[in-house]
Amino acid sequence: MPTSKPCPRFMILSIDGVPYGLVRRMIDQGDMPNLASLVSQTGLQKMRSVQPTVSCVAWSSYMTGANPGKHGIYGFIDRRPGTYELMFPNSRTRTADDIWAILSRAEKRVFGMNVPTTYPPQAINGIEIGGFLTPSLEKVAYPAGVCEYLRSIDYRVDSDAALARRDKRAMLGDLDVTLDKRMEAMFHFLEMESWDFFHTHIMGSDRINHFLWEEMEQNHPEFAPAFFAYYRRIDDYIGRVLEILPESVPLMIFSDHGFCRIKQEVQLSRYLVEMGWTCTAEKPQHPLSIDPARSQAYCLIPGRIFVNLSGREPQGVVPLEKYQETREQLVDDLMKLRDPNGRGVIRKVLMREDIYWPAGSEGVCTLPAEHVATADGTFGRAADLIAIPYDGYDLKLGLGDNVVFKRTELGGMHTYEDACIVARGIDLPDDNLEIMMLARPLLERLQVTPPANMDGSGSAFTPDLLTTLAGA
Repeated sequence: MPTSKPCPRFMILSIDGVPYGLVRRMIDQGDMPNLASLVSQTGLQKMRSVQPTVSCVAWSSYMTGANPGKHGIYGFIDRRPGTYELMFPNSRTRTADDIWAILSRAEKRVFGMNVPTTYPPQAINGIEIGGFLTPSLEKVAYPAGVCEYLRSIDYRVDSDAALARRDKRAMLGDLDVTLDKRMEAMFHFLEMESWDFFHTHIMGSDRINHFLWEEMEQNHPEFAPAFFAYYRRIDDYIGRVLEILPESVPLMIFSDHGFCRIKQEVQLSRYLVEMGWTCTAEKPQHPLSIDPARSQAYCLIPGRIFVNLSGREPQGVVPLEKYQETREQLVDDLMKLRDPNGRGVIRKVLMREDIYWPAGSEGVCTLPAEHVATADGTFGRAADLIAIPYDGYDLKLGLGDNVVFKRTELGGMHTYEDACIVARGIDLPDDNLEIMMLARPLLERLQVTPPANMDGSGSAFTPDLLTTLAGA
């Protein structure tokens, strides 16, 4: 490659929700030859995600190098402080600096496109293009002038999830167009200048896994070939990246979680109603339409259980002295949940202090007062309990539903222990790797000192808890 052509000093291509086992299968059957060539040089490594396993939490943990108790993103939806209304957390909700901000302060030129929880885009030393949940193309990018180029190529912020629920064939065409436009934009910006750090994210893999995973596993005559054809398109683009990127440039290709087939969608709010913990409002309007005066607990996706605590929730009814007892009773009832065939649904229920710890803490917090921090604080938004299901049981809400178990158009769900990563030119732990550990070595590779409050390079969890989280 001619030296005069722009080239990044560090590049990431992230592919949402691609499990280690699927990558191994596609390499073995020849569906991803370009990735296979890279893996033959670097190896393919398993990586753990986050609990609960939600993309916005996982990517926030990656980009901040911190656990949710510090960065403040706990799930796809959250309760608006002081109300029982819902909100969608975004980059303004996040309370820890991400790698783009840290590198910008170090005067590095940076680029990011489509990474979840990067909307609204922040003012950085470079270009940031927000991910899904961006409301319009006019608001997707910093600086604002970038939007003119994106509009000129008919750039897609995201594929149409509603279309996927109506017509899977139409979904496939929409995914192809969205991927092509993303890659067209990526190569355009890649050739603009020699970026210090360049990260592009592919979201369509998560979408196709959600809607066609079951058909893939069952070797559906139409949709299984289409599933693998989409990944071959991704691999073609990986090949183009490898063609233009010198081998001396550090490169990471990784996912944020794995996937498995859904056995049952579990309406956990409905179960809490049936067990007497939650009372619905007279006319439920949304997944948190509860009667707070008669509800001791409520939940948000996936499997986050909150005590309706007096002094923290706006109309809390559980006194502080009953907090721990209430949690223990909730754990007992959650562990009793069985599917229609009598199989257990919940593998483990974690306390918030098991997996979250706040900024400024030297370790996992243990004092009751810290467990129930005020709802306006970052750590106060953490769930009191986190229900971890067996693989195949997709925890939903279903507050206004009349059944606990159901199936919809979804065929696949997220899994915790089998994300994957291919890394060239950067030192990562040989094993016991989790997504939160990537930011520190990334910054160090670019000769930038990680922030003091960034979580360490080793796991924050004890071996016993890691065994529980991974389902061993």
